Amino acid sequence: MLYEHNADLELPPASLAKLMTLHLVYQKLSERVIQRDDVVWFGPDAYARHQEPGSSLMSLEPGQIVTVGELMKGVAIQSGNDAAMALAEFAAGSTGDFVGWMNEESRFLGYRTSRYADPAGVGPGSVVSAREFADFCRRYIALHPGSLAELHSLPEFEYPQAHNLPEGALPLPQPVVTYNHNWLVRGFGVDGLKTGRYDDRNFTLAITARRGDLRLVAVLLGVPGATVGEGSQRRSEDGLALLSWGFRNFSTIAAAVPPLGAVRVWKGGVEEVALAAPAGLRLTVRPSEAEHLVAEIESPAAIVAPVRRGQKIATLVYRAGGREVARFDLLAATDVEEAGLFKRMWDAVRMGVGRLLGSAG
Repeated sequence: MLYEHNADLELPPASLAKLMTLHLVYQKLSERVIQRDDVVWFGPDAYARHQEPGSSLMSLEPGQIVTVGELMKGVAIQSGNDAAMALAEFAAGSTGDFVGWMNEESRFLGYRTSRYADPAGVGPGSVVSAREFADFCRRYIALHPGSLAELHSLPEFEYPQAHNLPEGALPLPQPVVTYNHNWLVRGFGVDGLKTGRYDDRNFTLAITARRGDLRLVAVLLGVPGATVGEGSQRRSEDGLALLSWGFRNFSTIAAAVPPLGAVRVWKGGVEEVALAAPAGLRLTVRPSEAEHLVAEIESPAAIVAPVRRGQKIATLVYRAGGREVARFDLLAATDVEEAGLFKRMWDAVRMGVGRLLGSAG
């Protein structure tokens, strides 16, 4: 976290909620439950005419022939509330079940604040914090790196085209082009992610860009604007200012990993398990901090078998000038199976004695 202001304030995400919708759709694609070229049947709840007045729309109408891939673009580029509803119905069978998935996934990812009331973020009840949603955006990019080129960096999308029209419909006189609501993808080095507007007091933005080895993500909630143009301009200016500040003041370097040692294992076939760090650790720091980095291992005094290779055991923390720069999980390098009955009983006695001595001290 390079900069924060009111990062834990709970506010409506507006159309940023559609990133969670796309995340779940990408999951279903990876599981091969659905395919990008699947033709989607959608019911009246997804018709453009049944969305909230003033909604951003893909312009879905009865009988149109539209695929999962086209709906994903309609969600990401046009910010279509109708497209989000159609995808939710198709992926889960109903929007209610899909919203349940959204909230289950939010809890699975460890978020305490974020909750969703609909797939589009258009109605009341959806709230996030900037801190949690920035972390979600980081994970979204890591899990779906192709989404930036496939969806979020595209400047425009045409819909409906001739092949989307029901049989017997007159062809359109010209394609309908909708431009990405994220203005900054058109020439500022920005390749994502999403904009939103809940009301005139809450324009939202999740924005990302990469320069060299450094990718930054910024999330803004509650940006005011007396008009759509003013709110959109302000969130774009503020988002670009944050990214520019980050790129000017920070760089990414390879992290020097200190000796990691081992942790005592009770009731195991061996007495200790070695720690291992993930490969290729990198830190984002100010240039002045790079020379003053201090690494510290936060580790339990002992653990109890069984232990599985890759299990989180400890944490490697980097600090510079008192500021925490980053932390990484340290993992068990090997399996440690349970020992025999006698060894487990003996270690239980020794652990009990240790606890008594510790409390007496």
